[in-house]
Amino acid sequence: VSRTLTAVSSAMIRADAGPAHQRMALRDTIGAVMRFTRDSGVYSAQSDGHPNRYQLFLERAIALARTGGRLGLVLPTGLATDRGSAPLRRLLLTTCDVDAIVGFDNRRAIFPIHRSVGFLLLTASAGSPTRSIACRMGLDDPAALESMEDEPTAPGSYPVRLTPALLQLVAGDDLTIPLLRTSLDLTIVERASTLFPPLGSERGWSARFGRELNATEDRSSFKPPKEGLPVVEGKLLEPFRVDLNSARHGILMRDARRLLADRRYERPRLAYRDVASSTNRLTLIAAVLPGGCVSTHTLFCLRAGPSSRDQQFLCGLFNSFVVNYLVRTRVTTHVTTGAVERLPIPTRDRAPGAYREIAALARLLARRFDEAAYSRLQARVA
Repeated sequence: VSRTLTAVSSAMIRADAGPAHQRMALRDTIGAVMRFTRDSGVYSAQSDGHPNRYQLFLERAIALARTGGRLGLVLPTGLATDRGSAPLRRLLLTTCDVDAIVGFDNRRAIFPIHRSVGFLLLTASAGSPTRSIACRMGLDDPAALESMEDEPTAPGSYPVRLTPALLQLVAGDDLTIPLLRTSLDLTIVERASTLFPPLGSERGWSARFGRELNATEDRSSFKPPKEGLPVVEGKLLEPFRVDLNSARHGILMRDARRLLADRRYERPRLAYRDVASSTNRLTLIAAVLPGGCVSTHTLFCLRAGPSSRDQQFLCGLFNSFVVNYLVRTRVTTHVTTGAVERLPIPTRDRAPGAYREIAALARLLARRFDEAAYSRLQARVA
């Protein structure tokens, strides 16, 4: 029975798919379901946004399992990495002893879902907190399960072991479960998290990222290109540079001022793409947006704080192989602000010479690509 795994769908409970008449028909039913999940008292560990079916299913399974009972579920990778699943992770790790997690990607279409959506096989015992999780990540063929030992304590089958204390060090209270494949991955992530403070912490850069315009909700304010301020979408961003000339929309200054009262569009600010994939060559893609443009929701922008040189330094790190390696351990299809703000990033006084050189190289690469400068930046960051 403990080897029987139940697959749980990864889908938001909302009426935003299908023809318009179907969405209208579902709206009342879905509204009732959402009110129940919020107000009934049955569910207490859900995200603030739209509830996800797998989150509801897992929380109910935890509640129904008696002390000593076993859970075995197939869940989306979002359980491990999504910030919206943080309350559920805390509940799971404090009330269940999670003994094993096996991570798969869907490149071979194991499930009839998008091939970028990964999933986890999770087993746990109810009634006591998690002590140590045996992990094996990065599989793509279910046949690999046949060669794995039944017991998580067996050597060889599970190269990574994670404890709640390590998750607290790496991810803080969110307890994000990093997607680590080898013991060397674990060593690197643990060492980086010990040496350097999180990017968003007061000990670090106190960096906070957020969205500006929404391409759907604010579309009525968009004008033809070259009219007003250019509107920058995620696809216009490449490492170190932004292509303002290819902007498809503009926005009048008065509308930008109305929608963004803090006038952040007047100053340069570091931005990175929201949508990415851990299978792309680069998962974290960043550039410094110049003043005089506005971005859509497909970009996250630095809200305030760091100087121009600081932002060039951070841009250099964001586009480095080292930081991309760290990002890949904690994202699936979206590079969330929670994942970025928890990245272990050195401060400017950690190595002042490297700080100045990386910032200068990033500024050069923003003007033109230079192979020697790019290689030098990668080496300096490392």
